[in-house]
Amino acid sequence: MSEQTEARIGEAERLAEVIRIIDRKLLKELSVQGERRGDVVGIRQEFWDDLAINFSDETELGETWSSIVQQAELLAERERSHRVASEAAERLARQHDNPYFARIDFVEHAVDAGPGGEQEQAGAVAVPEVIYIGRASLVGEDGETFYIYDWRAPVSSLFYDHEPGPAAYDTPGGEIAGEMTLKRQFVIRGGRLRHMFDTDETIGDDILQAVLSEKSDTSMKSIVATIQKEQNRIIRDERHRLIVVQGAAGSGKTSAALQRIAYLLYRYRDSLTAEQIVLFSPNPVFKGYISRVLPDLGEANMRQMTFRELIEARLGRRFEAEDLFAQTEDLAATEGTPAGEARARAVRYKGSQHFFETMAAYLTRLKQGGVVFRVLRYKGDTIVSAEEMSERFYGEYADDGFGDRLAKLRRWLGERLTAWVDSQLEEPWVEEAAELLEEEDIQRAYVQVRRRGGFHDGAFDDEDRMTELLLRQAAEHAIAPLRRAVKGFRFMDAAATYTQLFVSRTLFTACAPDGRLPEGWEWMAQRLEDKFGRKELDHEDATPLLYLMEALEGFRKVEGEVRHLFVDEAQDYSPFQAAYLRRRFPRARMTVLGDFNQAIYAQAEDSGGFGGWTRLADPADTAIWRLTTSYRSTRPIVELSMRILRAADAEGIRPFNRDGEAPRLIPCRDGAQLAELAAADVAALLAEGHGTIGVIAKTAQEAGDAASLLKERLSEDVPITLISGGSANLPRGVSVLPSYLSKGIEFDAVLVWDASAERYGQERHRKLLYTVSTRALHVLHIYYTGELSPYLA
Repeated sequence: MSEQTEARIGEAERLAEVIRIIDRKLLKELSVQGERRGDVVGIRQEFWDDLAINFSDETELGETWSSIVQQAELLAERERSHRVASEAAERLARQHDNPYFARIDFVEHAVDAGPGGEQEQAGAVAVPEVIYIGRASLVGEDGETFYIYDWRAPVSSLFYDHEPGPAAYDTPGGEIAGEMTLKRQFVIRGGRLRHMFDTDETIGDDILQAVLSEKSDTSMKSIVATIQKEQNRIIRDERHRLIVVQGAAGSGKTSAALQRIAYLLYRYRDSLTAEQIVLFSPNPVFKGYISRVLPDLGEANMRQMTFRELIEARLGRRFEAEDLFAQTEDLAATEGTPAGEARARAVRYKGSQHFFETMAAYLTRLKQGGVVFRVLRYKGDTIVSAEEMSERFYGEYADDGFGDRLAKLRRWLGERLTAWVDSQLEEPWVEEAAELLEEEDIQRAYVQVRRRGGFHDGAFDDEDRMTELLLRQAAEHAIAPLRRAVKGFRFMDAAATYTQLFVSRTLFTACAPDGRLPEGWEWMAQRLEDKFGRKELDHEDATPLLYLMEALEGFRKVEGEVRHLFVDEAQDYSPFQAAYLRRRFPRARMTVLGDFNQAIYAQAEDSGGFGGWTRLADPADTAIWRLTTSYRSTRPIVELSMRILRAADAEGIRPFNRDGEAPRLIPCRDGAQLAELAAADVAALLAEGHGTIGVIAKTAQEAGDAASLLKERLSEDVPITLISGGSANLPRGVSVLPSYLSKGIEFDAVLVWDASAERYGQERHRKLLYTVSTRALHVLHIYYTGELSPYLA
């Protein structure tokens, strides 16, 4: 029997033993879970069956209250116990099929006290410690024996960072050095050992080839078995306040970010919760795509949002707010026209650091004057004028910050509204409104009077109080919209305050850091006036307006409690947006990830890569990591995508050595032939077993046309889904989508719809074409009509 065969038999026996332990622990947790569920149901049933309260006997009332508190505490304890057992059962069920993926044998150097009490290494202990690594730890029934170590444990970093030989890992108590004598990787499926590799590499190519050759899914998978050394450094970085990750397409940026979140929740499990971590995703489709990763690792999902959701939450009720995708579609539709070029200039400028500094200077000036207020008026009757508000804001409250000023002004306005209601109680309109009150309003007033002692000797004798209450309710009902407006700070006109910058040349130049107007300022001013007049909001104005509003109102306390902020596709954020997020989440450590070769939006064209982010923290608190190897696509696909880029931009990309079918460039006579060829290819690819196929067009309009053409040519049982900006999930089958929604997603096969010189002929289209081409794992077909894009020719 060979040494390798003997080792495999030993590992199979050990795996069987571990699964038996998992099964026993799982049965135990399921039993506890069932018992606790029964306890919870029983306690609730008995509590309500036996509950009887005598309000007239104070002694009995006190005893009843004490019993309620005791029952509530017992119920809470049983519910906690049930939840713990449920979580343990879920974790063990996941471990059953694939309990671990690696083994390392590590000999720790012994340390003795040398002369003078100093520590000196005294040679190696003869027997190595055998360490198995999985997605979660497994402790024996004795509570002490570790059968599996969690991949996030300090000792597990040996697997990711070292090959056999001298090795060391960091612990809270300091570095532990020694020697790794064995490094072994496993592929375990369904509780059975499928493959076993001993490797001299950090992560063996055999394992990577096996994983990367698998078909795609509609959700991102956990990659803890294949984390690379450079990814592991990003995941475990606890020192820097700002981590910037520049990675080639398919280099594992997003995966590393999600594993980093899982690591932080493990490392700081006593002081950090998932609610204190926020991840900004590029679009709703991507949110759904990554939603399974953390739960598969046994962790709760972090808060996840898009920048569009941030805008909608604050401005969606006041404006018809354009999103980034609609802006992109508009720029594409007007490309080459004077209006299109003027809009593109405005988009670039309003996302710039120059405009952010201009806005910051404007806010400083607003401390002395200039905030626009709205008059509080009811049916032509002025309750509080804008001048009165301004006098308070810049007079009595002048020594406070913006947030405190508005808070005090809001309280004062509430008092003024109450005083105005008092003054209206004898007015005819109030009496008329009171007569129209609903029956439930009258009943509510009756109950209030009764509580205040409106009965004497069993008879109701306080008609005056009842009448006054009904009149007051009628008046309050009438001004309820004003109350809501005051509560929401809408007495301050943020839009008009923002517009002032584009009304006065003198004001703008006084605030600009270089004292100059931007090119196209007049066009921007007219556009802003037209849009605000129709209650519409361009996407490029949304972040500056949000910044102004929140600086005046005071940034929300809940955002100050966020401890870690992650931003994916960070190259698409403008410098203004980056600076805004820094102020919105002031305490958060930031991890931003992106690829400036995929910077496809006009708002980030002048950002200089990650310049908008790196200026947010001191260089000593900033780490910049580069991930150069592209793992997603086959070597032929990566090599083709590299040729799309300029030579200088492609220099930092290295394809992983995974062979595959060469990409195909397919000329088409016209759009009809393109649809025929693409439909035939879709049918063939589905028949070959490719579960996810992405048909990627340049714009949403083209994607809609492509979806219609394919549905006409394919049978009804072929699943074709048109993905839009509002889509939340990526389905199996064929997804037809615009280029900008494909970011961060991968497909088994990608069909690029019309990569002609007409569609992708400008320099600004180069990165867009690179982005769509790098979505393919195994197959890439590129169709074109007329002349091929110069970046593929």
